Amino acid sequence: MQKTPPSSSTLDSSGVSERGHAGIDRLRNSAHESVDKATELVSSAAHESVDRAAGAAASAAASLEERGEEWVAVTDEWTASTREYVREHPLSALGIAFAAGYLLSRLTGR
Repeated sequence: MQKTPPSSSTLDSSGVSERGHAGIDRLRNSAHESVDKATELVSSAAHESVDRAAGAAASAAASLEERGEEWVAVTDEWTASTREYVREHPLSALGIAFAAGYLLSRLTGR
């Protein structure tokens, strides 16, 4: 059997094949870089959003804590003022308590 020398069409097809692989490799590398950049952008945006949400939550918590402390101070002041009034005017405090109880029972129907 005689071997036939490779024809020019065989050489051309292998060159096309190599160029095709090289093109696919470039396309794959380009796509990989694009995906990496997109992932980095999304990750960065997600981190910024989480940081903003955490900041807002911390601010809200601080505000609620401050208002809670103010409420405790006001209720302590009212309690002290009421105790002082009852000590100074025990009979009128008893009358006010009776009237408030009577009105409350009439409003609730009991």
